[in-house]
Amino acid sequence: MNKFWVIVNDVYKKNIKSFGFLTMVLSPIVMLLIIGGIIYFISQSENDIPEIAVLTSDQEIQTLLATQENQFTINSEITTKEAAEKAMEQEELDGYLEINSDNQLVSANYVDTSGSDTLDTAVLTGLLTSIQLNRKATEYGLTQQEAMELMSPANLTTETIRFEDGGITSQDSTAETIKMWSSYVVGIAIFIFIMNYASIIGTEIASEKGTRIMEIILSSVSSTTHFFGKLVGILLVCLTQIIIYVVLALVAYPFIKNITFIQEFFEGIDMGSLLSNLLGTTLIYFVLGIILYAGLAAFFGSLVTKIEDVSKAVTPLVFLALIGFYGGLFAFASPNQLIVKIGSQIPLFTPFIMPFRVASETVSTTGIVISIIVMVLFTIICTLLSLVMYRSNVLVYSDAGMMKTMKTSFSILKNERKKPE
Repeated sequence: MNKFWVIVNDVYKKNIKSFGFLTMVLSPIVMLLIIGGIIYFISQSENDIPEIAVLTSDQEIQTLLATQENQFTINSEITTKEAAEKAMEQEELDGYLEINSDNQLVSANYVDTSGSDTLDTAVLTGLLTSIQLNRKATEYGLTQQEAMELMSPANLTTETIRFEDGGITSQDSTAETIKMWSSYVVGIAIFIFIMNYASIIGTEIASEKGTRIMEIILSSVSSTTHFFGKLVGILLVCLTQIIIYVVLALVAYPFIKNITFIQEFFEGIDMGSLLSNLLGTTLIYFVLGIILYAGLAAFFGSLVTKIEDVSKAVTPLVFLALIGFYGGLFAFASPNQLIVKIGSQIPLFTPFIMPFRVASETVSTTGIVISIIVMVLFTIICTLLSLVMYRSNVLVYSDAGMMKTMKTSFSILKNERKKPE
């Protein structure tokens, strides 16, 4: 077997069989299940219909409110404030509504506890307002038709548009919101993946260097082969993790698509269009981001001689990723800000920020293509520079710190270039 693939195979098998990989795979699934469970129970609690007592001598109001069974149920046995408060104390009642009517004007006071099921007071206000208007209309001698016209609300519709190629097109605001939140989840996933795999490849290099195994390995293979072997091995591990999630999603989809709150959440959303728009370009940013940060992590990992120093070595990358991540969060709130537009075209931050601009459709196709080309070129340049530096410092053993190690590496690099061919 080619030496390159021997290294790839070794890195891949070692990481796939590790407990850390199992933890990396299961952690997002467990987190997703917890978040899904929380959303489910919240949606269920919001759907609970509160039971209330209505304290009024006005029979017309009593009769009208009794028909609103989809909003609340009325406990007709409770007719006094004292009885209602006692029932609430025993958690047998969610609240009580006191209603007074004077000179055709209706006033009401709703009392509940912090643990009560939520009553939609907007609906209640609308009901009482309609009764009041009806009575006033009768008092003023209006006909039924005039009363209906008086009570009919103004017609207000909303439409979200965007300007593209000199034209105006409509946007579905609900789909837009879903896409933005989906890109938020993808942004978090990109950050976690980049940080995890940058740390893994840094640890791989530092551990071999720290145990002097590196000297044995590089006596049989070139540092270039070793560098790219490690890089490809880690990328295959990352690809395996993604494939596992895709397979799990395909297996789970037939079951979760029939869950009521899932159907309500994605009602009216074209999932095929959403995924193709969201993941099409985001996947490219994701892969390029992994390669870029993994290459830089390999370089930083080669600067240290102890595995415990890896976290310090990759700290600059962590800071860069954090800046990009928070830039992405800012882009989530304000995708049209100038700083977001500039940041999305800086290759180190593009994987974190550009998915939000794509989701909010605030970047043109030309802008997306330019960012991808710039990022590809930057990734190639950074990877080649990391390789050059890696070859000169991978066998440099020094406890004097990263900066001194880098200076030593530069000196070695200069001396190698001065050597006659």
